[in-house]
Order: sequence, then C-alpha cells, then structure tokens
Amino acid sequence: MNYSEWSGYTGWGEWHPRFPIGTDPDDVTQMMFSAQSFLVPTQELQVLLEKVATNKTFAHDLKKAAELNQNDKVIKMIKSAGVYTDFNIRINPDGIRIAFKPDHANACFFISLSLCW
Repeated sequence: MNYSEWSGYTGWGEWHPRFPIGTDPDDVTQMMFSAQSFLVPTQELQVLLEKVATNKTFAHDLKKAAELNQNDKVIKMIKSAGVYTDFNIRINPDGIRIAFKPDHANACFFISLSLCW
C-alpha cells in the first residue's frame, strides 16, 4: 500500500475518508494558542495529583466527601490543592472524573482526569 491508501486507515480494520484541514496548513497560530492554554491546567493537574499521591489525609477526605455526595466539599478540596482552572466533576462508585474547561473560547483543548478509588 502506498501512503495515499493508508491516509484513511483508522487501525481498527475500517476505512474512513479523511476530511481536509479547513485552515491554512502553514498557520499554526490556533494550535500554539491551544497548547499555551493547556499548560496552566496541566500544571494544576500535576499539583493535585501530587497532593492526592502524597497526602493520605487529603486523599481520604476527598474520597469520603465524594462518597457522601458532598460535591461542594469535593470542589473546595480540589481548589484548595491549587486548581484554579474551571472544571466539572463526576463521581461514581468506581472513582472521580475531573474535566477541565478552557478559560478562553478560542482555546481548543480537552483534559480529563479519572482516578479510581
């Protein structure tokens, strides 16, 4: 197979046509802005993970608050760990999912963290 035949291959045994990129291929402004916007939430995520990984009391209290459906307390605890980027939480019996939202409408990224209990 040559390269053009591989361009629609998903790796899952199905062929899907690829749509052309709708922007100028030489213009990386949006991509750079998105990457720059991604840096702060990534750093905050690192701080949160370090706190959960190294502070047993914090991890215990976070899990307990989630177990008791105290979402406001869970959000306050996450913010107290150093997360300032807007986020949503979803709690289920298996764990917690934290989805970060971009601060700016033109920042095109998605970052989500899932931790199992």
